[in-house]
Amino acid sequence: MATTDPVDKGWQFEALFEHEHLLGERIFTCGDEIAKRLEALAPASAAPPLDETAWGDGAPDVTVPPKVQQAMQYLIHLLDHFADQVHLLAEETMLEIAVACGMPAADGRWVKNQHDQARAYWGCMNVAWQRILTGDKDDRWFAIVDFYKSTQAFVFLFKYHAIRENHWMYPTAGQYFDSVQDAEVFNLASHFGPADITPFIWMVGQMEQLLGLPTPPDPPASK
Repeated sequence: MATTDPVDKGWQFEALFEHEHLLGERIFTCGDEIAKRLEALAPASAAPPLDETAWGDGAPDVTVPPKVQQAMQYLIHLLDHFADQVHLLAEETMLEIAVACGMPAADGRWVKNQHDQARAYWGCMNVAWQRILTGDKDDRWFAIVDFYKSTQAFVFLFKYHAIRENHWMYPTAGQYFDSVQDAEVFNLASHFGPADITPFIWMVGQMEQLLGLPTPPDPPASK
């Protein structure tokens, strides 16, 4: 990672993506809190014994509190439908255009690699979520552990990921653009997901309320 930022030309696409990162930071905070609540509920240290002679005791019977469970559903929806389908795909399109304009593909490869790593974590969270909803007592306990561990791994990676994008990747890609390419990227990015991200902002606010977290003032709704 570069120790100093490339020159930030203030392109529209940078402002858009950095704006979406503000919503992402709120999602990270909610993910952190959900993971803490679940870990307190089903600590990995309380796993059933592996001794076959003790088999049958099973895992503790754990029920996720309704507000936490509702927040988890919002988190899953936001990751699947905002983070992936809106934000990540738009960033990857921007990088493809930057490569077309002369940026070495290797400069942005870490972005796609970490996006795919996050998608892998989200896949784990989706499976664990379904197990929490439909699994038996023993499996539900392990599913809760799988959910919070996957959430912790995603949040740990993407807090760093967003900072590196803001301070290095966007300005680096922007060096290969002129105002025409900036407008092209901004226009393309606005077509990923809905034209108005108000529903996603509302969902984040609902998550925060359910978890008792402070809700910052909403940023402008339009993309």
